[in-house]
Amino acid sequence: MSRPLIGFLLFCVILGGTAGLAAWFVGPAILSLALDEKQRNEPYYLLHFAALKPGVKEDYTRAYEAPMQRLVVADGGHLLWRADMLQLVEGSVRDEWTQVVLVRFPRAAEFVQMITSSEYRHISAANPVERVVVGIREVPDDLARDAVIVLYLFRLAEAAADGFRGMARKMVNLEQYGGLVVWETAISMIEGKTENWDRLIALRFETVERAESWLRDPVSVTERAIARRNMQQVVVLLLQGERVGGS
Repeated sequence: MSRPLIGFLLFCVILGGTAGLAAWFVGPAILSLALDEKQRNEPYYLLHFAALKPGVKEDYTRAYEAPMQRLVVADGGHLLWRADMLQLVEGSVRDEWTQVVLVRFPRAAEFVQMITSSEYRHISAANPVERVVVGIREVPDDLARDAVIVLYLFRLAEAAADGFRGMARKMVNLEQYGGLVVWETAISMIEGKTENWDRLIALRFETVERAESWLRDPVSVTERAIARRNMQQVVVLLLQGERVGGS
């Protein structure tokens, strides 16, 4: 176990009697990973959303993206998948996340080490664009090279939590358009000022045309309308993604 992680765990132990303060300092999701030995030794995934406006790509790459990717690799992470947004299907202007990146850490402990480091804070402070980072414990199915993804992000109403599992697989017309469920999981907010998502569904299609046809299908439209009764802060993105590394 590395010295930075040991130091952080000691910090958490010292604050054991004031868990609320520790959770405020690092966030409840990170605190849970740090204190739970089983979670620390299991894989952990991050989805990073960035809103790149015209003219900021060069500054973003230089000041944040490139150094952050180097830090991820140095702490044992792997860049798995990257996607560009083709369309904001549902959401508001603030949800126009133009780039999505998936990272895997073989052990959550490496992620905790990275996010609690001074270098991480320094790089984050240099970031020139809006971003959201979510953490995920469940392994995704194959997202596939050059796949088109319809990504749902939302907060599930408390009364509907028991019925979440398998919700996407009940979409009656998904198979008709060649769609597959590649991820349906709970998520934890790591960074994000306004979003409060706790669930994610990812659907894979072979082409943009098939994905758009499925989204326009009256059955799909009706299903989304019904599902929204149990959802809050719903965002639906149409993404063009590609695999960029090994798992």
